Amino acid sequence: MKKTLQVINSLIDLGLIRNYAIGGAMGQFYYIEAGSTFDLDIMVHLKAESNSLVPLQEIYQWAKANNYPDVKEHIIIEGIPVQFLPAFNDLISEAIENSNKVTMFGVESFVMKPEYLMAIMLKTGRSIDRTRLVKFFEECDFDKNLLELILKKFSLIKEYNLFKEKFL
Repeated sequence: MKKTLQVINSLIDLGLIRNYAIGGAMGQFYYIEAGSTFDLDIMVHLKAESNSLVPLQEIYQWAKANNYPDVKEHIIIEGIPVQFLPAFNDLISEAIENSNKVTMFGVESFVMKPEYLMAIMLKTGRSIDRTRLVKFFEECDFDKNLLELILKKFSLIKEYNLFKEKFL
């Protein structure tokens, strides 16, 4: 994982991405025991606004030139399947901008804050996200005020109230 994170950081230096944050289950691992996953989800702001129909094209070209194979939507970087996901909505974009700078495996990296991960899970509403969200409420020391601000800003209060009623 150390080498994978170093390579991902190099994409900033190369100008392929502006910044990133680890999200998904690997991002959740930083805060809770999230269960199993097989890939690393990297939410990215690309270097510039692109009118391209294939926004990740430059990353895939870089991967090919550097002998990192792609398998379906993943690029295998130092043995780890990595899925790059452009910030496709304002919630994810803000989550990237406000990510926590952390050291993982001796490498400076960026992980989405738990409150943003929780809001994203509420927004996606998958059953796996509901299960993980319960764990966040049980195991994670998160900022309740920040979570409420995020939920209000992104119109997720209704989803939150339904979730609390059913699962908490």
